[in-house]
Amino acid sequence: MSAGNSPHSSLAPAPGRSLSAANDRTMSRTIRSCSENSKSTAPPLPSFYALRGAALPTARGVVYLHRVARIRLLPDALINLIAAGEVVERPASIVKELVENALDAGARSITVRLEAGGRQLVAVEDDGCGMDPDDALLALERHATSKIATREDLATIATLGFRGEALPSIAAASHLVLETATADGLGTRVEVEFGRILATGPCARPRGTVVTVRDLFARLPARLKFLRTEATELRHAVATVAGLAFTTPAVGFTLEHGPRTLLRLPPAADLAQRLPDLAGALRARQARPVRHASGPVRVTGFLLPPGGGREVVLAVNGRVVRDRALSGAVNRALRGPSGAAEADAYLAVEVPAEDVDVNVHPAKTEVRFADPGRVVAAVMQALAAARPTMHGPVDVRRVVLAPPNAGSGRWLPLEPAAYPAAEPAGAPRVQEAAPAPPPATRWGRYIGQYRDTYLVLEDADALVLIDQHVAHERVLFERLLDRRSRPPVQGLLLPEIVELSPALAALAAAAAPELEALGLELEAASGASVRILGVPAPLPASGAGDLVRHLLADLADAATPGEGVRERAAASLACRAAIKKNRPLARAEAERLLADLAEVADPHRCPHGRPIVLRLPHDEIERRIGRR
Repeated sequence: MSAGNSPHSSLAPAPGRSLSAANDRTMSRTIRSCSENSKSTAPPLPSFYALRGAALPTARGVVYLHRVARIRLLPDALINLIAAGEVVERPASIVKELVENALDAGARSITVRLEAGGRQLVAVEDDGCGMDPDDALLALERHATSKIATREDLATIATLGFRGEALPSIAAASHLVLETATADGLGTRVEVEFGRILATGPCARPRGTVVTVRDLFARLPARLKFLRTEATELRHAVATVAGLAFTTPAVGFTLEHGPRTLLRLPPAADLAQRLPDLAGALRARQARPVRHASGPVRVTGFLLPPGGGREVVLAVNGRVVRDRALSGAVNRALRGPSGAAEADAYLAVEVPAEDVDVNVHPAKTEVRFADPGRVVAAVMQALAAARPTMHGPVDVRRVVLAPPNAGSGRWLPLEPAAYPAAEPAGAPRVQEAAPAPPPATRWGRYIGQYRDTYLVLEDADALVLIDQHVAHERVLFERLLDRRSRPPVQGLLLPEIVELSPALAALAAAAAPELEALGLELEAASGASVRILGVPAPLPASGAGDLVRHLLADLADAATPGEGVRERAAASLACRAAIKKNRPLARAEAERLLADLAEVADPHRCPHGRPIVLRLPHDEIERRIGRR
């Protein structure tokens, strides 16, 4: 049946006719037509008013008829909830919207306070221009804004906010209190509970505004269950503040989480002066400036040595954004031959306002360029010019001399002095005249190593290969998580200070109790730095800084909301510390590893799910060789 003759194509009403009436008459004609074409033995057809989604049997098959529901206008409360779902995804979304409002209000000092990663409390206070009583109430109405007035204003938006959706969307999904004043003395206070204004009145306060948000999504369980752990939500909130601080160095920022101050950024003359507070003094000294202009596109910023968090911050015309094409190109450009990031980046892109559309998404985190190819090309040229200079001074504190024949990876003993050191390359080997027969293990008799990566054994029925890295990883993982006894801590003679991004520093603070239970002792240092006081005894003291950076980056990348921080941290530490592939093992080392593996609860898979043991049955080997 052609589309023009299909009964489904005639269900749309003619212009000017009632939708429900037109559908009633059209569906009646459709049923009569189907009835005439049906077999004579078919049962009588019911009234279509009784069908409501029932199947209608005909000679041409089964037709499904659905009664069209009446269209209705949604109430404002429901509209605000729908809008809130687009604007407010998590506590970091609230931080972003409120800080952007503060910046648009001309604030020079902004304080952000969080509790439970923002799940219980988000409060943003500024010293901006404030609002009078009428504007304070009007600001809680949807699409009420002071930032645009005409259609032409949309083409040249110079503010961070402009849609007039943030405050009403936040108020619809939380308990919100707004206090504001245009001058020191008397101000206005408005309290809103999930979209309903509870109280308004005067209050005493200094010039500026403070918005306090509590109980986010408390009445929206479907949204509440998608919030992640406190540490994850806190990391997103800190990254949001750090990104906004990158684009506005002249503004001072303070970020508090409970009783702790995670960020304190004094006003700076420019990004170069702010960079030490964002990235750490050492990384800031090693940073390389990015300056490039290509036609109307201008790219500025800094490349920094990688801090373990794979951090790339992109701003377009002063707005921190996520652009898939631009971010992908930058990440590819910063990768080294091994695929790992060789630099972090803070990049600011400036294009003519008429060449970029910031009104793509209600959250204002996406942009659309009139000529994206030109923008990407300009950024790539800027990075290409800056990367050859990406060789900062050597940090002597982090240089560790490896023992001879250490291989490409670090070998870490299961216990101090558990394994003898490997012989230097080229050293003469002494062969015993009559070596004792090797002892049998759980997996058979140990034969040797294959490609310095796999332990080779044989039993009565099969040849057995054991991956030495994942085997050692499983042993370390279970020892770190052994709840019968906390792993012994080896204190560092000289505590090592590790500079992190603000987001990773916040994650370290939130995860500190779980990490301490594993034997990793950290304490906050100045800025976004942490001080390593001790590491678990099964792990090495050397290279502790890199170990902590990679651990925090792994925790930040974790995709499973409910997975415990302790388990993820133990898996990351075990993976980083385990014997690497291409590492020759003496027989005593291999046999000790096999004995330790036989004692773990799950000797078959590593913490990340990779198999440890591979059995090749003798019958299968002989069949492949052709003996059977």
